Parts: sequence; structure tokens; C-alpha cells
Amino acid sequence: MITQSVRPDTGDREGKWVGFIIILILAFATVAIPFHQANTQTEHVEQHQILVTDVKKENLAMLSELRLAHEEIRDIYLESDGEWPSVNFLEDEWIAPFVKDQSWKRKGQHHWTHVGNGYYFSAPSHSGAANAFLLNTNVMSPDIWISLGGSLEAPSSYEIEYLESLGWKQVVTAASDPKNKLNDVH
Repeated sequence: MITQSVRPDTGDREGKWVGFIIILILAFATVAIPFHQANTQTEHVEQHQILVTDVKKENLAMLSELRLAHEEIRDIYLESDGEWPSVNFLEDEWIAPFVKDQSWKRKGQHHWTHVGNGYYFSAPSHSGAANAFLLNTNVMSPDIWISLGGSLEAPSSYEIEYLESLGWKQVVTAASDPKNKLNDVH
């Protein structure tokens, strides 16, 4: 009779191979991760601009309404053979923020005026509300200016340097082209 001893299969070899492969994967990941990082870019805006993320929360609702109103005003302008709608017309059509409703009261009861050629100016009736705004609807994308200098009068000129000297800032969603002009082609 022949006796043969059989070793039990405890999985030692397989366990060692699995552990070795895990160590290799972790070592590779440790070396490769620094080379697979996304580049972070900081937003750079011009001196006459302010990022929408830096605007006070009291002004954010007004900004979103002005972005929508810009589209409505441009559509009305194009449908009416080049005539800009009056503030009364915009109010009658229930286009925010020109409508005098509860939202209008909460934002500071802004008095809107059409100051000519697609420019709309607003000044709040009381302090502690949204700032004064200037909406330029001459350009395809919304061009909104906010008065951070406390100016409650419509500017007499719409040149960037003049607006900047009065404390106005152009609200931008991201860093834009430094050649950005106030008056664009219709």
C-alpha cells in the first residue's frame, strides 16, 4: 500500500498574487494621478465688468428678469419694424421687471425709463433694495450694467469709460472678449 500526503489547498498562492496585483494598481495610481488633474482656470474680467457670481443676492432676481426681458424686447423691436417698445408697453404686456406687481415692490419699486435707442434705465425708489440697472438691448446677448457707485440718474453717455467713471459695472457670466462694445450691429 502506498500512502501519499496531500497538502490542503488554502489559497495561499492565489491570495499572494491578488495582493501583489492590488499593490501594483495602487502604485500605478499613485504615480499617475498627478498627471491626470484638470487645469483650474481663474476668471479674469475687465475692470469695467463684474462676474454674476460676485453680484449681491438682492440683484440676482432682477438680473434674471432682465435677461428674459432682453429677449422679449428684441423680439418686439424686430416685429415692429425697428421701433423700440416703451416702458408702458412693456408693462402692459406683463414683461418683468417692468410690471408693477409684488415682485416689483420687493425689489425696490424701480422706476423704469426708456432712455433711447434700446437702452432702459431703472432706479429704485428706496434704498436697501436692488441697485440701479441699465439694459442695452442693441446687442444680441443681454448687456446689463449695474450701478455700484450709487448713481440713481440715467447716464448721459453709454461709453464704457464714462459708465465706469460713474461706478457702473457690466455684468458678465464669464470672462469675455476685451473688445466687447456697447453698440453692436442689430
